Amino acid sequence: MSPSWRPPLNVRIADGALFIDDEPRLLLCASLFYFRIARGSWRERLRAVRESGYTCVDVYFPWNHHELEPGVWDFSGERDVRTFLEMAAEEGLWVVARPGPYICSEWDGGALPAWLAAEGVPLRQNDARFLSHVRAWFDRILPILRESPAVALVQLENELDFFDCEHPSGYVAALRDMALEHGIGVPLVACAGQGDLARAGGEVAGVVPAANFYPDDASTAIEATAAVYQRHLAERGLPLLVTETNRTHVTLRRLLSAGAKLIGPYLQASGNDFGFTTATNNWGSPLALLTSDYDFGGYLSPSGVRREEYGEARLLAGMIDALGPSLALAVPAEVSVTADFPLPDGGARALALHGGGTLVALANPGGAPGTARIGDVEVAVPARSCPFVLMDWGGIELATAELRLAAAGTLVFSCDGPSQVIVTAPPASEEALGSVEAQASGEVLSGDVEAERDGDRVIFRPSGKAVGSATAGDLRLIFLPRTDAARLRGLDEHGAPLFDDPAEVVEERHLAVSGTAPFTPPPAREIGDVPTRPEHLGAYRGFAWYAADLSPGRALLLHGASDVLSARVDGDHLGTVTPGGGFALLPGHRGGRLEVRTEIWGHPNFDDARLPALRLGSLRGFDAATAITAVHVPHPWRVSGPGIGAAPAPVTSWGAWITARRPAEARYAAEQATSAEADTWVLEFAGLGALVEVSVNGTGFGPVNPLVPYVDVTSAITPGAPARIELALRRWHGEPAGEVRLLEGRRATGWSVALAGEPELRALSAAPARPATLPVRLRAGELRWVRLDLADLPARTWSATFTGHDLKLTALFNGRVVGRLWLPGDIRPELAGGSPDRLTLPGPWFADGGNELVLLAEAVHPDDDGELTAVTLRA
Repeated sequence: MSPSWRPPLNVRIADGALFIDDEPRLLLCASLFYFRIARGSWRERLRAVRESGYTCVDVYFPWNHHELEPGVWDFSGERDVRTFLEMAAEEGLWVVARPGPYICSEWDGGALPAWLAAEGVPLRQNDARFLSHVRAWFDRILPILRESPAVALVQLENELDFFDCEHPSGYVAALRDMALEHGIGVPLVACAGQGDLARAGGEVAGVVPAANFYPDDASTAIEATAAVYQRHLAERGLPLLVTETNRTHVTLRRLLSAGAKLIGPYLQASGNDFGFTTATNNWGSPLALLTSDYDFGGYLSPSGVRREEYGEARLLAGMIDALGPSLALAVPAEVSVTADFPLPDGGARALALHGGGTLVALANPGGAPGTARIGDVEVAVPARSCPFVLMDWGGIELATAELRLAAAGTLVFSCDGPSQVIVTAPPASEEALGSVEAQASGEVLSGDVEAERDGDRVIFRPSGKAVGSATAGDLRLIFLPRTDAARLRGLDEHGAPLFDDPAEVVEERHLAVSGTAPFTPPPAREIGDVPTRPEHLGAYRGFAWYAADLSPGRALLLHGASDVLSARVDGDHLGTVTPGGGFALLPGHRGGRLEVRTEIWGHPNFDDARLPALRLGSLRGFDAATAITAVHVPHPWRVSGPGIGAAPAPVTSWGAWITARRPAEARYAAEQATSAEADTWVLEFAGLGALVEVSVNGTGFGPVNPLVPYVDVTSAITPGAPARIELALRRWHGEPAGEVRLLEGRRATGWSVALAGEPELRALSAAPARPATLPVRLRAGELRWVRLDLADLPARTWSATFTGHDLKLTALFNGRVVGRLWLPGDIRPELAGGSPDRLTLPGPWFADGGNELVLLAEAVHPDDDGELTAVTLRA
């Protein structure tokens, strides 16, 4: 299916529809990101999308992928977006271009450069400082978009309704004005992530609202939800543009039936986050580290394999293309359908086709098959499906087989079991009616398409078991089983169906280890008595090795610690932690030289106030390290508050006061002696589930976050003097107050740091290796290079799966970081976005003179060894 395509002369939105070159279009749009696919595979993936029947791709353009450091820009090689857009045009695809400045996309910082936050620039606000940086980005990316013949829409910002933008109308208007100044002539859109169209687009003139929906695929509310927005936009003469949604085509069909004119499943073309480009976000409890494998189960795997859903894409896209402008201009219509399965809320949906006819959607969200009835016609409907029935269109009175392709004088239908197609035009002769035949795989079969005359009507009843064809007057009909219709590429010059070749057999290989080498960090530099954040040192991605002098202590406390940190004292491994921007308490130590290795797994791509490290613009690394020299349990507590006598104040244990009042409110006060030798005090609230506000020596510290149950109160304490601790406790239904401890200690001083991004790791990975074999074992806390043998491995794109436990891996393929993995173990944090054990080796990155896959392996468990047992490649 290859409809004629040419660069758009104009794109406009009018009368509730989208027009390209003055032709109404209904677009299926697949997300496909050049920055997650090797350049040498761009055309192959674009072509695969086009061959799926989709006519459009949506493409983010990550700002921080092109401005590598302040004022240093790169649009070459793997970042050559102009060439990518040229390929899209050559492959017959339109583009929804999404230059941000914020893109989300589970990408490092949502594409906002980390140095903006390091410089204190407010993000995603109508702020002159931020907008001046945005202008520098738009000055480079918008001319490329303006010049591309493929770009049909440009999206400004991304899901702004999820963010606390103080002045969305002013902010979006500023972005719009920049786009117009650069001559962007296609429509500008702004998508809402949670349905607040006004906040997402600021109600700015010239910016079209769009919506992202991520429903439960089994929900009965999909159509009713979409209809709310469809009706609202239709009143303004605008179409419903669903810029993001789920991948399954059952849901896409249901959105189509609700009147959507652009449907953009995210993410149909999967990929891989190369380098240090992953993010952290709130898909965990709440913290999650995003995987290098970027795969939500779309119809193309990260290595480009066409999955089962690819056939579903062809079926839906084929029907959309066959109905053409009549569907692109369709509007929701009333229809009467009964069924023995749960219909969507409000009943079945239908679209009144432009120029006549009706398309009825028979959505069955349930888990059991059933039967629907339209008038006196019964249709079998499988579970979790949404077949379409066509009525009164182009000589078709009724088709319970689904239209798959329309060519000159030929209609192709897909049949999921027995169905019927009623043609109102009579056949040319009785002989034509009797010429019905069917064939499959070259073998002539009989009886798979029955036909009978009923006055001026001809009723065809294909069985759905074999390829069949029939004629009715000048109209030729071809019936295909649904599985064959999903493989249909088109018709040959004789009108015979052309099918895709069977899928290639998966090839599997197992890699061996050729050797290992010890890891030596790069040279360090002194930075003073505070462990300066990496971003303030000009390091925006990669690793930092901090070192300082530490006193002996009962525990080690890391303050404000973000992303991944591994600590050791005089070579003794204390543990690897992912504290989410809060505090991390590690085991006791005898003091000496402290080393804290930090890894910037990624800056958050979303803004969530529950954890400091999930705030958009938060920095990585840590603020301080304290040797805990004493742990105090304050007591006794004197309690006061509503319903409690004034004098003498009752004495009780923490959280023990009982009252029938709701909310239960009480203020607890205790005095605690402090050491003159200490310089740091932190209150710890273990097991806290209630609301507690802290005051020490009259200084307020606000409420305690139960997800970060520590409060640094050092600023309110004089060493050696008593500390008066006052805690206001508020509970509604007996939430736990937990336990209160005052941690006292001395901070590490005399810090130095060594930094390593991708270039430094590439140089360090050349360390001489000693022969080794699988399994490779590393003792707790050990860091080591592991070289894998790629001899005789063909140059094709491979999916690599790593098996083992308690290892964190950074993989370099021919000198490029292709991903990071965290193998299973009881300290592995929550990882999301794809497989935590898999990454992609791109075929275009293979070299002629030998290839190398090197792992920087770290054993992360505090007590047990880590182990790599197998590496399996599939292509």
